[in-house]
Amino acid sequence: GYVVPNDPFQCHVYLIRNGKESILIDPGSEITFPVVLEKIFKVTPLKNVKYIVMHHQDPDITGCYSILETLFPDKEERFIVTHWRTKTLLKHYNWKTPFYLIDEHDFKLKAGERELEFVFTPYAHFPGAFCTYDKKTETLFSSDIFGAISEKFFLFAEDTEEYYQGVELFHKHYMPSSSILNYALDRIEEKNPKLIAPQHGSIIREDMIKPVIERLRKLDCGLFLFDEKSADIRLLDKIDETLKKLFRTIISSTDFRVTVKKLYETIKEEVPSLEKIIIFGKTSKRKKYLEIEIGEGFFSEGMCSSAPNLKGFSFKEVLETDEGKVGSLYIYAGKLSKRERDYLRILFNHIRYPLAASFERKVLEEEKEELEKKVTTDPLTGLSNREYFKDFLSETIATAREHGFPVSLAMIDIDFFKKINDTYGHLIGDCVLQQLARILKKNFRTTDCVARYGGEEFAIVMPYAPLNKACRKLEGLRKQVEEFTFCKKEGLNLKVTISIGVYEYKKGMSVKELIEKADENLYAAKRSGRNRVVCDE
Repeated sequence: GYVVPNDPFQCHVYLIRNGKESILIDPGSEITFPVVLEKIFKVTPLKNVKYIVMHHQDPDITGCYSILETLFPDKEERFIVTHWRTKTLLKHYNWKTPFYLIDEHDFKLKAGERELEFVFTPYAHFPGAFCTYDKKTETLFSSDIFGAISEKFFLFAEDTEEYYQGVELFHKHYMPSSSILNYALDRIEEKNPKLIAPQHGSIIREDMIKPVIERLRKLDCGLFLFDEKSADIRLLDKIDETLKKLFRTIISSTDFRVTVKKLYETIKEEVPSLEKIIIFGKTSKRKKYLEIEIGEGFFSEGMCSSAPNLKGFSFKEVLETDEGKVGSLYIYAGKLSKRERDYLRILFNHIRYPLAASFERKVLEEEKEELEKKVTTDPLTGLSNREYFKDFLSETIATAREHGFPVSLAMIDIDFFKKINDTYGHLIGDCVLQQLARILKKNFRTTDCVARYGGEEFAIVMPYAPLNKACRKLEGLRKQVEEFTFCKKEGLNLKVTISIGVYEYKKGMSVKELIEKADENLYAAKRSGRNRVVCDE
């Protein structure tokens, strides 16, 4: 078939190549049809497809057949293989292809030397549901059973636990009850298949079949199982709609911000008085929290050293995984009605775990980013450190070689810095370094790299900046520093100047050579009287 981009609900087509009696299973939708047709032609002539198995009537399975039917040669005999309950709906397409009803043929089909058996699995997920078992390869084409909703597509399921999470999400809401699902699993296990090929998700190899079946047998599913305390079918139906919206986002999105925004929008539809949602949780560091806040027209997130002010909330939910509590969610709204409170309670009963898992991943990402920032940042000035500067310069030059854009490098040194330290002490020296760092940050783009190279020396990498443009920029910086008064809060009115050397990358130069050339210009500025920019080539 065809992997539809950005769709966690993939629909798969299968073909059993069987000479002039080949079997096409669930031909697919109009979206996937062009690719499916191309692949059929690569495997067997279209005229060889004699049987088209349609496990149910949904458009993702049958939508392309009106087109496909017109492409078949008129003289060749062929049949739509299905159950009578499916036929009652499929006949309204007014297709010309005759039906082969499995219930009228002892749930078997003889296709030349090959024999297929059909496993009747009523109400999983609709009254006429069935699976197809190919005796030759011992493969079960399982229709919706064993299907999964997953973030990434894999032809074969690779990890039982990871794949089952997607299976659970699918079955919990598509199968009407546990007893119906277990009846279907009983019939499937009687065939003892070596391979299971579902309509959605991934193909399941023999070693994973039994573990997945055992987990499915314990699964609670069905609309009325959303909440044992509520018999309000309209509320449960609304919860079902909400969950379908949210699960697609929670499962398919790797960005927790997208998940939180979708959560806010979805709840706002049912709780109009919703003002904001706050989610926060501790990180692995003591007294360090990740806080996310969203409301109408605003969104904020960040690490903080104390828990947020949580007074006046209307509803609270604890987010926890199997390992324990990972955070808390607070909803701020007007006075909630009983129905709104029930809606929130039932909703979070079903999304607590996946939401908690998503939030936990977000916390780990933030901690990782913070650690990476610490490793690559100079602690005194907050600028990039020397190691990051070198990596950035190397990557920028490599890209410039490939695409041919200019790169300029500036080396900056504070004039007579030792005298500042000797006269006023190292705390004032630190003050000068920090204030100069702030000036540098304000003057350069986020695409530039502003780094503390060492001591009182700084380096600036400017991608896409030719030498003349870079020199004008640095001359403006030099004047700004000359006019600035440093360390006012410390009771001083220090005047500081800087010397600057600038050089543009030339084809064939190494990183070391570029730094040396910029350094030579810096020392030329020093030798010629300081407080100047030298850009000689």
